[in-house]
Amino acid sequence: MPAGSLRNACEDRLGRLDLPHRFSENDLIDAVASLAGRTIDCEPVDMRGAFSCGLRKRYANREVIYYEKNASALHRRQIIAHELSHILWEHKGEIDLADLMSDEELAGLMDWSVLGVSARTSYETDAEIEAEMMATLILQRMYRGTVMPAPRPSAADERWDAIFA
Repeated sequence: MPAGSLRNACEDRLGRLDLPHRFSENDLIDAVASLAGRTIDCEPVDMRGAFSCGLRKRYANREVIYYEKNASALHRRQIIAHELSHILWEHKGEIDLADLMSDEELAGLMDWSVLGVSARTSYETDAEIEAEMMATLILQRMYRGTVMPAPRPSAADERWDAIFA
């Protein structure tokens, strides 16, 4: 998909989220969980180089996102936004973890109720390109909202921001 079309598709999906002008990481997680109809938990783990940064396990009624526990706050947000983007794109998570981890590491992360797993190992697949583009747009919105007034101010504080910006 051409970059412009991909960006438009990402913007369309992001428009489905009920996010305030200024939103936090938790607001984002809650909005994606509400749209997906599943709870989403994020857990820090020591990835020990097994993945570049994150892993998502998909269950019937829940998603678990694992992120590198030593990641900076900005990197953690990118990891979580990337994995949330897979949920927004409805990517099923079809990787073979046996190619990436030892049997012992694999045993610690898996159980029989897991429906799918995704982990970023490259940017060569459409799913990874889609998720990374959307994660970048999410972070742009998150940070832009902290310094720019709302494009359509509704709350009193947003109207004041718009007047003095």
